[in-house]
Amino acid sequence: MIRSHHGPSRTCGNLPAVLAAAGCALAAVTAVDLALPASRTVLALLVAVPALGALWPVRDRHVLLVGAVDLVFVLPLLPRHWDDLPHLVVTVPLGVVCTTGVVALAAHRRARAADAAADLRVIAETMQRAVLRPVPPRVGRVRAQVRYLAAAGPVQVGGDLYDVLDTPFGTRVIIGDVMGKGLTAVEKAIDVLGAFRELARREPGLPGLAGRLDDFLAVRDPDQGFVTALIAEIPADSATVRLVCCGHPPPLVLSGGRIAFVDDLPSSPPLGLLRLSVAEERDARDPCPAGAVTLGAGDRLLLYTDGVTEARDADGAFYPLAERAARIARQGRDRFLDRLKNDLVAHGKGRRQDDAALLLLEFDHAAAPAGAAAR
Repeated sequence: MIRSHHGPSRTCGNLPAVLAAAGCALAAVTAVDLALPASRTVLALLVAVPALGALWPVRDRHVLLVGAVDLVFVLPLLPRHWDDLPHLVVTVPLGVVCTTGVVALAAHRRARAADAAADLRVIAETMQRAVLRPVPPRVGRVRAQVRYLAAAGPVQVGGDLYDVLDTPFGTRVIIGDVMGKGLTAVEKAIDVLGAFRELARREPGLPGLAGRLDDFLAVRDPDQGFVTALIAEIPADSATVRLVCCGHPPPLVLSGGRIAFVDDLPSSPPLGLLRLSVAEERDARDPCPAGAVTLGAGDRLLLYTDGVTEARDADGAFYPLAERAARIARQGRDRFLDRLKNDLVAHGKGRRQDDAALLLLEFDHAAAPAGAAAR
């Protein structure tokens, strides 16, 4: 069983609060009971003190500690009520023991569930780090940067994926998002990236590459799980970037002072669903047609997952990517992606329901073809 969680347990951190609340309750009830005549009592209230452990996430041993302290307060008070209220000698201690046992059992189950969720996240994040390796800073005539934000929550790790490869056909790039969350999504992301890394070096055309990835998913996941993906190809001797968009958000072009979405790409279903639409919509030989955009030296292409554009602020408004990217770009080229990432985090105030990936491709001044202009 994995128990490599970083930092002190939240349940241990809550112990002082539970002890403080229990101490205040015990002191108050004891003081009131001593102020009353022996024929009257409020000791029955002490039965509820161990239940304070249910108000904060604590370990079962902490609940047992509170129950033991409770008994230390209760037992010395019982003799003064022996003559007038003899039943208290049995009922109050028994009530404290029963309440402690029930709350300790609940705390034990809650802690086990929290540990299991934390273990699942550790496993998923470890798998993600293994597969989402850093992109090379330069491939061919493209400089690449990536920033990744995991979703908030104990089991919300998602299936975002990306990679940049040097192939015989030029620089090939993929960014995608697997349907679902947790280990299943991470495993599928690993499968897709593995297939892309192999097929991208052998398949000459992007539509064919997308079709092969779709075939791979159909065999690997016959239950029709899907992956949205954007695949790009930057030839070494051309200013034209070829793109296939399989159900994925369009990229953003940053050319000089102009920023615009490449929203005229041919639309295709996500990977895993391409073949289902072939008979009705397209020739089976071309299930995912390619589009193109012409970029010049110094132009940038921003690829991203829907966790970016679907991030919401406190009022429920989506993140305005083009508007914020334009504003940040006016501040200069340095640390553009870091500033955009920080702005995205500030927009959602840390409450991310989905993973978010930002992949920036910059066309090198020295290596770009002369005379190319942004489209």
